Formats: sequence, structure tokens, C-alpha cells
Amino acid sequence: MPTTAWAVSTLSALALVFASAAAGCNQTEGATHTVFAGSDGAVSTTEDASAAAASDAVTAGAETQGANPTTRLPAGDPVEAVFNSTYFGRARDVIQTAQKKLRIVQFEVTAGDGPQLLLAAVIKAKQRGVDVRVLLDQEVSYNADALAQLKAAGVDAKYDSAKLRTHAKIVASEQGFVIGSTNWSSSSITKNNESNVLVRDANALTQLHSWLDKVWTDSSKNIAMPTGKSSVATLYADGGYFNVAGPLVDSATTRIILCTYGMNIDQVNAQALVTQLAEKLGKAKARGVQVRVLLDQSGDWGEAGNGINAQSRAFLAKMGLLVRSDPVTIITHAKFLVVDGAVIVGSNNWGYGGFQSYHEVGLMTKQPAVVQNFADYFDKIWAVSTVEVP
Repeated sequence: MPTTAWAVSTLSALALVFASAAAGCNQTEGATHTVFAGSDGAVSTTEDASAAAASDAVTAGAETQGANPTTRLPAGDPVEAVFNSTYFGRARDVIQTAQKKLRIVQFEVTAGDGPQLLLAAVIKAKQRGVDVRVLLDQEVSYNADALAQLKAAGVDAKYDSAKLRTHAKIVASEQGFVIGSTNWSSSSITKNNESNVLVRDANALTQLHSWLDKVWTDSSKNIAMPTGKSSVATLYADGGYFNVAGPLVDSATTRIILCTYGMNIDQVNAQALVTQLAEKLGKAKARGVQVRVLLDQSGDWGEAGNGINAQSRAFLAKMGLLVRSDPVTIITHAKFLVVDGAVIVGSNNWGYGGFQSYHEVGLMTKQPAVVQNFADYFDKIWAVSTVEVP
């Protein structure tokens, strides 16, 4: 089989492993709200997601007046780091404060308190007159339940085209948006290590909504992120990751830290984009940059997914990179790259689909506080992870 075909077929077979096998596991079990997975060497105390929702109801952004929710997204920095279970409150703030339009793009929506509470908030937005659109990936069979709920409530909801997987995770109103790694699954919202950003920048909002309109019209093909004017974030989509990450890695002078759920390095085809970017990491190490890479090894993956990550860890370790596997008891579904004073956060794994084929969305920002937040978050997981021996 030609090497390019091998790369495509291998990732096609494992696409749902990289995208959702762990993120959507335990769909029907009662949701728990993880405070911080991986910190202090153990999973911290959990609470029922519905209890978390009740506590959120007295904070800014929640529906404290029944059909009359707070009308403004809570104030904050133009870009804010959002990790793990914090996602629930931030995503719901965006949904509940939407006054004009609300756009949801999700790879999966499962049963469980967290996903269903967000789905209920979307339906309430429609009921109070917000223009709501929801786009779901049709390859995930259990999305049918969510689609039926939304349509029954009069929400303009539909599946994407069968020609292209929609792996992006987006919650966007006219006031702000959340993007990153979190699927609308109980595991993703309440248990996993997940990485996202909340953006309150008007220019970035305009840019993202332009892309969302194009994908809604025709999701059968890759659509590049329209040119934007934001001074706080550089957005990318559908094959745009390599062109943002590559130059950043090439110019690195002090540090590179990478955390990703899935990495598939084609060791036969040197022209594969994932292979090229991995080798750029090696070149950075050779010129004195400290490079650390953290990959998931959760048991929910199954042999195939864990095996591919293991091969990638070995490839990176042979180049002298510092490589670790997260604790097997924790699903690290986060996807981010810190290079010196910048961070890239998005929905894509390091594979053919994430780099070239799927609908994916992310951004690069140099906001100092955000970059530091991601570096600190990485360090906490790194401290409890297993060292890969070259």
C-alpha cells in the first residue's frame, strides 16, 4: 500500500479512537464534576454535575430570572484559559447570555447531566427568541438523540455532510465563544483533562462567525478560516494548524511543550505533515530548546490507539525529546502547544485527520496570562506522568 494511503487508511480506522472513544465513554452513567484531574498525583474530590449547575445558578451569567437570564457575558480578559470541568460553566454562560445568535458545533452529544444541561440551555435560548443553529457530526450514532431533542424544540439543527468529519467543538454567541478539546460527553465535561479558551474579542468573534456561516452552508469540504483583524488571537480551521504551528516551532528559542490526546507519526512517509512537525520538534531540541511532550495512554483507548501513541512516544524519545505518558487512570483529551510566549489551543489531534482532513478549529494567542496558565496546567499533569525511556 502506498505510504500516503497507509496514513489515510490507518487514521480513518482509528478516527473514532482519537476523537471519541475515551471522550464519549460511559455515556449513560451519572456525571461527576472533576475539579482537576491529574493534580497532586490523584483525581480530586468530585460532585454531581447537577449540584454544580445549581451552584452556578447564583453566579453571573446563569439563568437567575427564569426566562430572563443575565444579558451580558461576565466580564473578563479577551482570552481566558478554560480547563477540565470549568468548561461547563463557561460554555453555559455563553449559551445563557446569548441575545441575538447562538452557534453550536459539536462532534458528539451524549447522555449524562453535563451534556443534557447544556442541551437544555440551548433549547431555552431558542425559546427566548435567539437565532440558534446546531451542527453535529453524523458519524456518531448517539448524536441522533440530541438532534431529535433539538428539532422537537424547534431548534435549527442538522447533521454535517457525510463527506467530511466535523471534529470541531464550538459554542459561540454574539458576545463570546468557547473552543478547544471538550466534547459534549459526560466524560469530557466532568472527568477528563481538557483544554479550551473563552474569547471575548469582537474581531475574533466576527472572524469565527464568518467561518461558521460558511460551514453551515456547505460542510462537505474543508473551509479555511477567513482573514481576521483580532490583535489577541490568530484563528485557524480545517488544515490550518500546520501553517500556524510550523513557523512557531521553527522560531522557538527557549521552550516547547506539547500535550495531545492522539499522535500518529508516519515513519515511512517523511512528507506527512505530522512527521514534518515532529521532526521540527527534534530540530528545536538540537539547537538547545527544551522540548517536552505529553501523550495520553488511557485504558479506554484500546490496544490500537495506545499502540500508535506508544510508537510516537518512541519516535520522539529517540530524537532526545522529553516524553511522558499521562496516568492510565486519567483521560488526557487536552490538545495544546506552548512555544516560548505563545500557545495554540484547538480541537485537532496530531494525525492526518486533525492536520488535513476534518473540520477543526483553534487559535494561537500570545496573551501572557493565558500562556502561563497553559504552561502551569501542563506542569501539573507532567509531574504525575510516566517517563518514556529512549
